[in-house]
Amino acid sequence: MRIRELLEGKYFNDLDFVSHGEKGREINFDLPEDLVYFMHNDDHAYRRHTHPVISHCLERINNNKKTSAEVFEPAVKECYKMYIHQFPIRELPDDLDEELTKQICDKLHEELKQHVENDKYKD
Repeated sequence: MRIRELLEGKYFNDLDFVSHGEKGREINFDLPEDLVYFMHNDDHAYRRHTHPVISHCLERINNNKKTSAEVFEPAVKECYKMYIHQFPIRELPDDLDEELTKQICDKLHEELKQHVENDKYKD
């Protein structure tokens, strides 16, 4: 995963993360996967945005209430702002479009449900 290299202290060069395609320069990594990784592994992003949403969902699950992927949307948007500030790659969009945001929220929600099934969050 590309961001892992960055978080481990490797020198950041945006040319390492873009390739020349038919449309010009394009990012050459999976942005949703990378952002999810960032949301879980950047201390500031996790503590301020990701963890509160996970805690809210776990509380609802413990009270036998349903959760939805949309609850992650504010966290995804805020973490993306942090992500593009920390990794200034010109080819990254300034804001996530609705489809990409939904895809990331769905991925986070599915991970949460899988972790609950596997008792990762048990006391």
